[in-house]
Amino acid sequence: MRRSSRKRLFAALVAVAAALVAVALAFSRSGRELRWWSASGGGKGYYVVDGDTIRLAGVGPVRYIGVDAPERGEPFYGEARRYNAELLSRGELSLRYGRDRRDRYGRALAYVYVRADAGRTVFVNEELVRAGWATALEVPPNTEFARAFRRAEEEARRRGRGVWAGGGAVGK
Repeated sequence: MRRSSRKRLFAALVAVAAALVAVALAFSRSGRELRWWSASGGGKGYYVVDGDTIRLAGVGPVRYIGVDAPERGEPFYGEARRYNAELLSRGELSLRYGRDRRDRYGRALAYVYVRADAGRTVFVNEELVRAGWATALEVPPNTEFARAFRRAEEEARRRGRGVWAGGGAVGK
């Protein structure tokens, strides 16, 4: 192998190693934003499982912290899933992990944010509760926004939104 080829190969390996270190550091910092995923085009990088869970490229299944949405086969499952998909389609999404980073099923536990085209950031977990398609679910130690989620649920109940439209939530 020529000397210039070896130098290029070495430089490429150093660049890959630096990128891996940067990714490892991003994953090791609890509570920090991980990165933004684009929602544009067919390569959006995520799949909406239901109203409180997505599968994200490079991460796997992600369960939203502090909220509970109807599961497949339960009333309002389709509506909750569609609203989650609509929120995520508004722009790029980002995660912020909780104190516990995984649940007992191995899913990442995160607060999910969408940065819309106009620069506005939407807190997806809270918005799902405010719209009435999820309920507040407090699971220690990931309780940073529990009070905000309870207030959003009360607002949804008062205004008869989503699962509360008929006077009460399914499963509560």
